[in-house]
Amino acid sequence: MASCMFMALRAHGRFLLFLALVACADRAPVTRPEPVASLMGSPAAQPNAAADEFLTVQNQARAAVGVPPLQWSTDLAAEASKMVQYQKEQKGCDFVDMSSSPYGANQAWTSYPPSPAEVVGSWVAQGKYYNHDDNTCDTDAAQGDCGTYTQVVWRRTAAVGCAQATCAGQQEGATISLCLYNPHGNVQGQRPY
Repeated sequence: MASCMFMALRAHGRFLLFLALVACADRAPVTRPEPVASLMGSPAAQPNAAADEFLTVQNQARAAVGVPPLQWSTDLAAEASKMVQYQKEQKGCDFVDMSSSPYGANQAWTSYPPSPAEVVGSWVAQGKYYNHDDNTCDTDAAQGDCGTYTQVVWRRTAAVGCAQATCAGQQEGATISLCLYNPHGNVQGQRPY
């Protein structure tokens, strides 16, 4: 079963909370359905500037480790949009459990509306906790989880789609961000690159 880990980061004087879905070495591997081919998404024109920003920052991180670029999937983006709307309307902007999803997922909750580059940048920054030599995350360090990073740079992942929603009510102004990846990464016993 996948282990969920919450992390708090301080950035620009504001707190960010992140959820990383990672399979830990001391647990059984997560069994997930095979990726759905229809959601791989053929290379599509970027639907908007936010999509381009989500994609560009992730592809810069992938290029830095010699991994092929992701393609934007409008189908995955539509699914991510449905999920963040559900989180906003039904979950009070809390995270949803993505452990049974056939897709990889990175989620972020912020107390303000961040740019897509800021969201992805925070996931990529977790790469400092990844040790490629022994394929581990330094979970003893403060906020030391790297599952969000390894999902971004996972070699087998070919497509991504992301969405954001601004919260209302008690969490007025907070933003939930979600990227879905196909095929999913963070497979126990495998290296991301």
